[in-house]
Amino acid sequence: MEKKKKARLAKSRQVRLAKSRQAALPFFENVHRAKIKVIGVGGGGGNIAAEISSRVQRFDFVSANTDSQALRELSRKVKSFSFGQEFTGGLGCGMDAELGERAAKAEKDKIKRLLEGSDVCILLATLGGGTGSGATAIFAEVAQELRVLCVGIFTLPFGFEGERRRQIAQTALEKIKPLVNAYVVIPNENIFHIVDPKTPLKEALSAVNRRLAATLEGFMDTIALPGLINIDFADVRSILEGRGRLVFINSAEASGISKAQEVVQAVLENRLYNYTIAGADRVLFNMTGDRNIKMQEVAHVSSAISECNPKARIIFGIACNSRVKDRLKVTLFAVGCDESGKQGEALRRVQGKKKKKEKNSTRKPHEEEQKIESPEKPSISPQQGSGKEMAKREGRRKRPSEQKKSRRKLPEEKGRVRRNAVDLKKAVDEELKELEKKERDWDIPAFLRNKS
Repeated sequence: MEKKKKARLAKSRQVRLAKSRQAALPFFENVHRAKIKVIGVGGGGGNIAAEISSRVQRFDFVSANTDSQALRELSRKVKSFSFGQEFTGGLGCGMDAELGERAAKAEKDKIKRLLEGSDVCILLATLGGGTGSGATAIFAEVAQELRVLCVGIFTLPFGFEGERRRQIAQTALEKIKPLVNAYVVIPNENIFHIVDPKTPLKEALSAVNRRLAATLEGFMDTIALPGLINIDFADVRSILEGRGRLVFINSAEASGISKAQEVVQAVLENRLYNYTIAGADRVLFNMTGDRNIKMQEVAHVSSAISECNPKARIIFGIACNSRVKDRLKVTLFAVGCDESGKQGEALRRVQGKKKKKEKNSTRKPHEEEQKIESPEKPSISPQQGSGKEMAKREGRRKRPSEQKKSRRKLPEEKGRVRRNAVDLKKAVDEELKELEKKERDWDIPAFLRNKS
C-alpha cells in the first residue's frame, strides 16, 4: 500500500511539473534570442573564424571565399560559402581588390539569403589581399540594407609585407567604415607586444585569435546569461546604433585577493590596439563572478571605467556563474573611441586621480594652511637667463653671515605699528614743530656774532 501511495505522489508531482512547464512555455517563446553570425571574408578571415569556432559556442560561423580549395580545408564547425566562381574560376583574387568586389556584387542575392534572419553580423577580414579587401564592403552593404547590426574586426598587414599591400588595406578600410555600425582595427605589428619576437608566425597569429575568441565569448555571455543586473540585446543595439564608429572591445579575468585591481588594468589596456576607450560616448560592460562577488569589487571596477569617460552613457550588468569560481571576468565595449588616444593613458588617468584623492585625504590641515600662505616663487623668464648670469648682473651674492644679518629685525622695527595716511601726517607735523623749537634754542655762531 505504501509503495502505491508513493507512486501516486510521484506521478502527481510529474503532472504538476508538466503543467507548470506548459504554462511557462508561451513566456519563453516570446523571449527574443539574438542570432549572431560570424563571417570570415577571404582566406585570412576564414582562418580566424575556423580557429575561433573551436573555442566559442552559440555562434554561427561562416567562411566566405572565392577560393574553393581553401574552403575544403576548413573545420566542419564552419559553414562554407563560395561566391564569384565565374570571375575567379574557383581560385583566390590575389591582391586584386576590384576583382573581389565584382565577385561579391555578382552574388549579392546569395549574400542576402545568408544574412536574412540574423540580428548581429560580425565580419572578420585580413585587409591587404584581394577577396577580404574587396568583398567585405559588399557584405557590410547587404547587412545595412537588411538592418542587421554589423561589427567589423579587421587586421592590417605587417610592415614587411610591402607598401602596396598597406595601401590596399587602408583604401579598403576607408570604404568599409561608413557601412558598418562599429569596427575594430588590429595592426599585425602589435602582435609583437603580446608574444616573443622569436615565436613562430602561426603561434603568434593563434595568440591573437585566442584573444578574439575570449572577447566574443564574453560578448555572447553578456547577452545570453541572466544576471543580477541584466544586459539584453536591446542594450547592445542601443550601444551599437550609428555608423562608422571605432569600438574598443576587450575581455579579461583575474583571481586572488586583488582581482578587482588586476582585471581593471587588463581590461582597459588591450595591447593589440593603437587606441583606448578615451573619447567613447557609449560604454557597456558586464561583470561575471561567483556567488561571493563583493560589493567593493563591483564598485572598484565600475568607478575605474566610468572615470575614464565621465560624460559617456554607461550600461553595466552583473552576472553570477558557478563556473567562474573565485574569479572575476569583465567584458567591455566602448563605442566612439578617439583614434589618437594612446595605450595606457586611460589607466594612468584613473590611477592619477586615485593617488591625488589619497594624497589629499592623508594631508594634515596645518600643511594645507602653510601651502596657501607660502608666497609663490618668482618665475624666471627665458630673457633673464640662467641663475649664474643673473648673479653676474646683480653682483656677487651675499655671504651667509651677511644674509643672517639682513634677516635680523632692527630694534626699532620690533615695536613698529602700521599707520594710515592721517596718522602719518600728524606724526610728521609734530616732528617739524619739535625741530623748530630746537633750532630756536641753538646758540648763534661766532662769525655771526662779530658782524652784529
